[in-house]
Amino acid sequence: MEDDGIRLSRIWSDVRPESTHTDADADADTEAETRRRGVERAACSSSDEEANDGSDESSASFVGSYNVGESAVAMRRIRSSQEMLIDRTDDADVDVITGWLYNGPLRRAKYEDFSTIDWMYDSTRSRYQTHGGGGGGGGDGILGAHRSKMAAAAAAAKEWIVLAAVGVAMGALATCVSVATQWLVDIKSGRCRTGLYLNRRFCCWNADDACLEWVTWSEQLRVRWVWAEWILQYAVFVGGAVVLAAASTCLVTEYAPYAAGQGIAEIKTIVSGFTMRRFLGARTLVVKSAGVALAVASGLSLGKEGTMVHIASCCCNVFTRAFASLRGNEVRRRELLSAASAAGISVAFGSPIAGVLFSLEQVSYYFTARTMWRSLFCAAAAAVTLKLFNPFRNGKLVPFQVTYDRTWDLFELWFFLAIGAAGGVVGALQNRLALFLMDYRQRTPALKSFARGEVVVAALVTAAISYPSVYLRADAVTLVSNLFTECTTSQSGVGSGLCSASDRAANVAALVITAAARVGLTAAACGLAVPGGMLLPSMATGASIGRAVGMVVQALYERHPAWRLFSACKPDVPCITPGVYALVGAASMLAATTRMTVTIVVIMFELTDALIYVLPIMLAVSASKAVADAIAKDGYFESLIHRNSYPFLPMDHDYVLRGSSDELMVRASELAVVCASGETLDSVAELLQRCAYSGFPVVRSVSTMALVGYISRADMQLAVDRAHASAQHTGRSPCWFGRAPVSDHTMLPAAVDFRPWVDFTPITIFHSTDLNLVAEMFRQLGVRYVLVCHHGVLLGIITKKDIVRAVRMQARNNFGRPSIFTPCLPSGFKSYKDETTTDPLSPHHNVVGK
Repeated sequence: MEDDGIRLSRIWSDVRPESTHTDADADADTEAETRRRGVERAACSSSDEEANDGSDESSASFVGSYNVGESAVAMRRIRSSQEMLIDRTDDADVDVITGWLYNGPLRRAKYEDFSTIDWMYDSTRSRYQTHGGGGGGGGDGILGAHRSKMAAAAAAAKEWIVLAAVGVAMGALATCVSVATQWLVDIKSGRCRTGLYLNRRFCCWNADDACLEWVTWSEQLRVRWVWAEWILQYAVFVGGAVVLAAASTCLVTEYAPYAAGQGIAEIKTIVSGFTMRRFLGARTLVVKSAGVALAVASGLSLGKEGTMVHIASCCCNVFTRAFASLRGNEVRRRELLSAASAAGISVAFGSPIAGVLFSLEQVSYYFTARTMWRSLFCAAAAAVTLKLFNPFRNGKLVPFQVTYDRTWDLFELWFFLAIGAAGGVVGALQNRLALFLMDYRQRTPALKSFARGEVVVAALVTAAISYPSVYLRADAVTLVSNLFTECTTSQSGVGSGLCSASDRAANVAALVITAAARVGLTAAACGLAVPGGMLLPSMATGASIGRAVGMVVQALYERHPAWRLFSACKPDVPCITPGVYALVGAASMLAATTRMTVTIVVIMFELTDALIYVLPIMLAVSASKAVADAIAKDGYFESLIHRNSYPFLPMDHDYVLRGSSDELMVRASELAVVCASGETLDSVAELLQRCAYSGFPVVRSVSTMALVGYISRADMQLAVDRAHASAQHTGRSPCWFGRAPVSDHTMLPAAVDFRPWVDFTPITIFHSTDLNLVAEMFRQLGVRYVLVCHHGVLLGIITKKDIVRAVRMQARNNFGRPSIFTPCLPSGFKSYKDETTTDPLSPHHNVVGK
């Protein structure tokens, strides 16, 4: 193999101006020209047919060295040779040589908004930077290896710093949001005489029975009549709900539209490789944190738990901006986002282990072992910080943590399975109702442009319906906490609420009505322009159903203790614990809406701190998921992804696509291509202005369609903008896209070199490749496109959007041949062109996919 410096010198001789030659060098140039042409045929793809047959191992390794990430030592040798070559050239030639040789044969512009990243390119770049190849420093031998290890350690330290900062920030933010939300909830009913800043729990901290320090607004205004007192409290409750909801939606619509909703569906899409600018920005972080407290306190059937995942991801994205190596690497940022999502669940439910499982089961796309370790570290840091702040002053991470001192019997498994099946039905119906209402809003122009008013009306109706019922009036945290609580013997008397034996029938009816009302209210609130999630409201619905079933079973046992069904119960010892049934119901409902399994079981285990209840929860969750899957295959988050047409290919779904790649591809005759040579700066700029495609295949000529490479629109636009900003380029300057050296050296100073931005090794497939294999390439490799070729001749292109569309049509039981997909598209639409769909979170933006 030739030395790198000699080989680079020979390649450099191809682009050296002829003016540097003299008559005395004519004989030497004859021999050099012969050798140069041999290297040219071996190292570059020329316009001659001979270039397709010859190849040289050393030249090939140079062309692909940056793409495949060779060792840092080899790259430093190449750069040293390049620097010596540049020192011996004229200034006019440096602009061309530095782009292609010095920086490597492939560069990338910043990804456009609503585009898909190139996982293969960014993964290679991440490994190269992590091991010290990007800095150009170091040396050979032991010193070079030591510096490479130091660079890798420094890169890893930055990631751990970011994860630690995310954990601490999430503990602090969760404390602030929880305290602020509870204060806003209580201020609708009264105030504390000790201080307005105290909520009801802290105001009555030392009160044994009646709390004299807390006064209602009717007592504050000295209203004596019972009916007037009720009307005043009702008016204050409804008015406060409207004001809080209006403030929340104003923050969202004015400052951060992406703060609306839960955000988990978008996080899943972003982690899979999609780009959504401003969704994880600092403004979204601030608005989401403040808006969710206002929205939950308003009484809307929403929870703050799901939004914590979005808030944690925003923190991670903001903190990575402090390090250039993380800010510019999309793959490493997504690994950190996967780990940061664990911190959101950790502070939401006080479950750090469940946070790690949530990252694995719901968020992560390519989950590696190091991501699990990072997720555990971030979740633990968040939980420890929340424990140190102790926002509830009782040592609990969340208010609805409970402990049980009773066990369960085998006969109760049948009731647990029944609760699981009921939760599966109700959860699936709630998802369908929520999606139906979202679609109805989008189809109705009046509602679509009435986002703020819709929130106000929803808050008004929810408050008006909820106040008469004590179970609906209570916020979801308080309701779930009470439903999980175990009744003691002293609480079984009259007037003890849920534990009252005399009011059991009325309580069961009230809980069933509460569950039915919450299903409708939660479905209506999910699509509003306010921050909030459906995790805790779904748990409240399931807990209401489970508690009602538990109370019925308890009543049966008390009336018929001699039944064979209850033969395992011991006399004079409480046999049925309705709180456990509520716990099982909450897990079942949550599993039906989200389709998570292991994560939910661990959440419930960490809430109760009792391993004995894991088995009934597991059975109920399994039954719930099976029933919900029979009704609708996708959970709430996946349904949102499909509804918003995000380019997401789930890793856990199986599908069978019929046909081959030539039936799904956009054919070459419909594409806009770029010739490797013969283009000018004006023609390239005109192409970008005329065509809105995401990228352009580079071919040798239109007549042969011999594939040379591929260049994305963003990369081409960046090169054109730089050329226009340069004083030495004009509109008639030639543009070079191919590997072939410049033949006319007199035009070299004015040439625009696009080769650093051209991917000369794109993923190509044969025209008869099975579509299932193509889909697996997109899903496993994370590519943005594949080019369909036949012996080097371009036949067409397939993008991720095409595969996603095919998979979704197959999910709708359309098992016809994929060729039917293209005619279904609007007139003039190319599947390889940018596709626009309305983004429900932001009416001012369009979702554009590549």
